[in-house]
Amino acid sequence: MSNQLPINGIIRLNIVVSFLFSALLTIFLLVLKFDNVIYRFIQAFVFTNLVSFGNMWLLSSWNSKIRAKKKKSPKFSFYVYSYIGAILAWFLVISLYSVILGSEWEGKGGALEAAYLLAILAISFFNTIILLIQYLFIFQYRNAKNEIEKLQLKANVSDTTNLLLRQQIQPHFLFNALTTVKSLYKQDSKLGEQYLVHLANFLRVSVSDPKEHKALVKDEISFCLNYLKMQKIRFGSAIEYDIQLNDTISSKGYLPYFSLQPLIENALKHNELTEEKPIKINIYEENGFVVICNNLQENTHKEESAGNGLFNLRERYQLLGEDEIRITSDESFFKVYLKILKI
Repeated sequence: MSNQLPINGIIRLNIVVSFLFSALLTIFLLVLKFDNVIYRFIQAFVFTNLVSFGNMWLLSSWNSKIRAKKKKSPKFSFYVYSYIGAILAWFLVISLYSVILGSEWEGKGGALEAAYLLAILAISFFNTIILLIQYLFIFQYRNAKNEIEKLQLKANVSDTTNLLLRQQIQPHFLFNALTTVKSLYKQDSKLGEQYLVHLANFLRVSVSDPKEHKALVKDEISFCLNYLKMQKIRFGSAIEYDIQLNDTISSKGYLPYFSLQPLIENALKHNELTEEKPIKINIYEENGFVVICNNLQENTHKEESAGNGLFNLRERYQLLGEDEIRITSDESFFKVYLKILKI
């Protein structure tokens, strides 16, 4: 946990607490019909600020010692100084009050000692409340800061994982792609050239380092089309695909960068595809989601999968503050629902 204090936040907190306490005291005195209510308000406001800022200064000093020594120092002296400081602040304020109005704080006589004792007890209680408010504020601040740091770390890990996922394409994919190119050029050079164009476009995007975490739906579709067309050239009629997205969604909607292609790759990897039983991939919009649907044809030679693609995609949606991706599956179809994002 970070030991840094939110000084600016504590300053604002002190002023707000001082004003609220003084306002409540003024209302209370007005109800009881006390004299010099305005002076009492000023007295309470000055006193509360002295106590609050005194404690802030002590907290800052104590915090600096912790950071310098890299270990906690005893709190006993801190509390002693805090309560003594609150009492001294009260004596200073009532002395100024007496000087300004030319009268004793609460008169004279034997009752004065009891009044002082009650006042000191009340001041100690009030100082405890101020410390608790400040501690609660600091605790909330540090919790919030830690959560932000965790989210940032999580985002960095997710970005790194995403980059690794894209780089994982290269070894097995490039081997298959180059083998396919070699074969195509022997059979049909024009088809080989088409394949190379799609391959170049695909690799250009897959190795790039995007500045944004989101991409337009049309850009994601364009990237996937290069991949699908390569696979179509390679496997022929064993692959069928259909994309039905209107122009508004394509040009104004967003998806996490590099989110569609891994899902399509998974569909090809985990299903049997033959000319007699082709794999059918459909991409369409449904109630604010882009749906990637494929028929299920269990592959008897399944490749091992760590499941990083779907896990990483879930993480990225959470980091973007959106709902998790939805996955449905039955005996016939496997569907993944990706929420269409806004900028």
